[in-house]
Amino acid sequence: MPGYANRTVRVEFPELSEPGDQVYVVLRNRKTVPLETLTGPEGADGGEQADPARFSREVIARMVTDWHVYDAFDDAADQAPLPLPATPELVAKLPVEIRTALSKALSPDPTPAG
Repeated sequence: MPGYANRTVRVEFPELSEPGDQVYVVLRNRKTVPLETLTGPEGADGGEQADPARFSREVIARMVTDWHVYDAFDDAADQAPLPLPATPELVAKLPVEIRTALSKALSPDPTPAG
């Protein structure tokens, strides 16, 4: 089948998973998406300074294709996973460990010094 290989990347969080459960996020592979997907809508005027945290949540939400994660603000013993599609508001409910890992997964590979 023609097309790009490895269109998605699965990031797992076994240290956050309860026995019998899996916490994970599936992202679109940043190497196979248009630049605008990672930087914002084409033609954004940039006149008003965007909130960097909000922008980060928006980018993550655009890149999520699947997830099995929970609301970090909910202390209930029996939680339901967050629904899809991902939104910036739902991304804001993720624990810092997950948001940090997703930001790293979406960051460009470091360029080797040479």
